[in-house]
Order: sequence, then structure tokens, then C-alpha cells
Amino acid sequence: MKRYLFVAVLVLLTVSLDVAREKPGSAPRRDSLKVGDDAPTFVLIEAVSDEAVFLRDFTGRALRNPWKNKEHHVVVLSFWATWCEPCKEEIPLLTKIAAEFSDTPVKFFLINTGEPPNFTRDSLLTVLKRRGYRLPTLMDNTGSVAKRYTVQALPVLVVLDKSGVVRKINWGYHQDFDVELRTLLRELLQEPSPQ
Repeated sequence: MKRYLFVAVLVLLTVSLDVAREKPGSAPRRDSLKVGDDAPTFVLIEAVSDEAVFLRDFTGRALRNPWKNKEHHVVVLSFWATWCEPCKEEIPLLTKIAAEFSDTPVKFFLINTGEPPNFTRDSLLTVLKRRGYRLPTLMDNTGSVAKRYTVQALPVLVVLDKSGVVRKINWGYHQDFDVELRTLLRELLQEPSPQ
């Protein structure tokens, strides 16, 4: 319980810092995340390992702990829920693509969100095991990260480059998205990492 409280405080601090960085008189936040935007940062608990995952450990202009993780990654985020039927088609394809790119600096994260109030970590672990999902699964129990990514329906797929910039968004399930995703990942891997 203390770990969840700690992560909740970290998430609130991260959001507060992002809001504090906005300059007075700057344009208000947009209603929807767009390609070319800086990805909202987050800290979430990974369901299986029960460890905190910081987006800035993998992507962004400056990594959170560059001495720990020196390599910038391309990051694929898939927002999903256990009740989402199209998610059941998308996640196995993402798992296959993740295996194809396993020797490259690409990170895949499933972000579980939009579950009923009584849905627990144990409930999620049961679903992951039953469906054979092996990608790292982050728990967005409050929906705060989904809100910052303007997720209104599921699934939503977001691809970030090594600098933490949004390069692709799929709102909903897209037939043959895997072909486009493979091509985009190859292109993004060729781009230089931030200095």
C-alpha cells in the first residue's frame, strides 16, 4: 500500500511540475494530443514486477538517470482495458512486433486504464496470465495518464521518438496497423538520439 501511495505522490508531483513549467500567458493546453507534441511524462507501476516505471528513463531530450540508462529508446504505448474487444486483436500483434525489435532500443508498454472501480492488480494479473500477455503492463488505475494523453476510447496507440516527441497516434484499432508500425519503428531507429 505504501508503494502505491508513493507512486501516487510521484504522479501528482510530475503533473504539478509540468503545469508549473508552463509560462504565464502561454497558450492553453489543447484538447487533444497531436503528432509533434512532447509526450506527457508519467510514473506508473508495472503490474507483474510491482516496480515504478518512469517514461523519462527511456525517452526524452534528457533522460531521468542518464548514468543508469544511457540509451534513448523509441517507445510504443498501447492504452487498453480488459473489456476492450479490439484490444484483444491489437495486443498479440504488438507482442509479435516487440519480439521482432527485441534487439533494438524500442520499448513497448501496455497501459491498462478504464477498468471498473473494484478492479485490482490481482484481477489484472489474472487476465494477463489467462490471455498470455507478456509485454510490460503499466497500471493507470486513476486514469490520470490516459487523461493527459487525451484517451477517450480504446485502444489508443502512441509512438514516441527518442526525444519523447509523439510521432504517431492511432485512435481506435486500425486494420494492418502493424505494417505501418514496423516501417515507422525502422525509420525512428535510424534517427540520432538527443545530445
